[in-house]
Amino acid sequence: WVPEYGRTYYEGKMTSDQLNNWQTAEFVHIAKVQNTVEEALAKQANKVLICDTSSFATEIWHERYVGTESKEIKKISSKMTADLYIVTNTDIPFVQDGTRDGESIRQKMHERFVEVLKERKQNF
Repeated sequence: WVPEYGRTYYEGKMTSDQLNNWQTAEFVHIAKVQNTVEEALAKQANKVLICDTSSFATEIWHERYVGTESKEIKKISSKMTADLYIVTNTDIPFVQDGTRDGESIRQKMHERFVEVLKERKQNF
């Protein structure tokens, strides 16, 4: 199992005065670290590796927080594709844990993830 590095990064950022000032370089860093951890743990996995998230998700969240696509993050995320993406629907109750983005964007984000997975012909 691979945890979500972006969440750890965000939790650290919560203590700074830059909480809502996201930069592309931060997402590049998050995507690279996520891939590195996935690669390391894949070597130890017994045929199946379950990832809480991926650099692909980092790519989509970059769009959300910075407002544009990033070719650099897309290039990073293209290096690590999954055999299957599990995309939960928005009918699962929203639980705010103090770090989650607003419930109001759930449907839009869900639709964006599905749209891009379809465009890239990924199994989900």
